[in-house]
Amino acid sequence: MISMVDPTPTRFSEPMKSRDGFGPSCLTTDEKEPGFDVARGMGWFSVGLGLAQLLTPSLVGALTGVRNNRLLRLYGMRHMACGVGILNSDEPAKWMWARVAGDVMDFATVLEGLASGDDNRTDEAFTALLAVAAATITDVSCAASLEAKAVES
Repeated sequence: MISMVDPTPTRFSEPMKSRDGFGPSCLTTDEKEPGFDVARGMGWFSVGLGLAQLLTPSLVGALTGVRNNRLLRLYGMRHMACGVGILNSDEPAKWMWARVAGDVMDFATVLEGLASGDDNRTDEAFTALLAVAAATITDVSCAASLEAKAVES
């Protein structure tokens, strides 16, 4: 009978060995390391948002006030790369900082929608700006926390 449960451990379910093989290189979720949990959540968020931007750029554009589908698809690829990087990295802080850099690009893009003068786009862009601000705060906080833990180790 085929098991529906994957028996292989993931990076987040079992302690990792350090490069020299003598102990864990990072804390596991069993030890309630909040930075890694947040990073993993933001990694999945990036993958989901990236898929939405790649597959339905018009819908994302209608929600954010961004009317350039090519740009949204490029941003989708960026989100996918960051998300996969976060989920597969032994040092997700570097990928979280990459998300912060992407957030700066998102701010600039959304601000263009605010400056457009189109009332509908302005409302959409303002809402998107709030969402980007919330993601940026989370990304910076998580990246700084992970970096601090890496320095302590």
